[in-house]
Amino acid sequence: MGITSFPPNAMNPLRWFLPLLLLAVSVVAADVPEGFTPLIAAHDLSGWQNAATAAEHWKVENGELINDGQGADLVTAKSYRNFELRLEWKIPVRGDSGVYLPGGQQVQIWAKDSGSGGFVYNHKYTVSPSVVADKPLGEWNTFVIRLVDGKVTVTLNDKVVMQDVPVEKGFDPPMRGPEEGALRLQKSPHNVMTTFRNIFIREL
Repeated sequence: MGITSFPPNAMNPLRWFLPLLLLAVSVVAADVPEGFTPLIAAHDLSGWQNAATAAEHWKVENGELINDGQGADLVTAKSYRNFELRLEWKIPVRGDSGVYLPGGQQVQIWAKDSGSGGFVYNHKYTVSPSVVADKPLGEWNTFVIRLVDGKVTVTLNDKVVMQDVPVEKGFDPPMRGPEEGALRLQKSPHNVMTTFRNIFIREL
């Protein structure tokens, strides 16, 4: 079969389609910070190790990763050690979620007066964030989580809420998880929706 050609003055669909396609590609590329890799695919859960079983309760719509409050946590297929993770999230009333780091420690997301961005289980170091930086419920919040050599710094909405805190897991301070592993996005234990978007990671 030969390649279809169009007369010079004909309405060639490529004349209008190709510029729009290139524009779309450039917009998507511009949204990814330099040096970072997106963790949300355009339409599915590619890049997450439990994608097949999680698809019943996690979905991607218009670039947003939505959990209906049920099912299991979403786990990255790749393991990480030193990294900077950027993501946006929003929760409703009674919202409760989080980002699990290698070793199992969790950076908390929740609708509590103490604010988000602190560790859940950490008796040797403070659990609560140093400042409450959450936006009103239902609005988008921005995390920057930086883990380097076992210490984590969390910025929430441009405010540092935890800085250089050692990642120790569990109720007993000497317990420490592995320094390299998968990341997990927590499904809400209270069966309410959690929404993420613009999830990017840069290995350090």
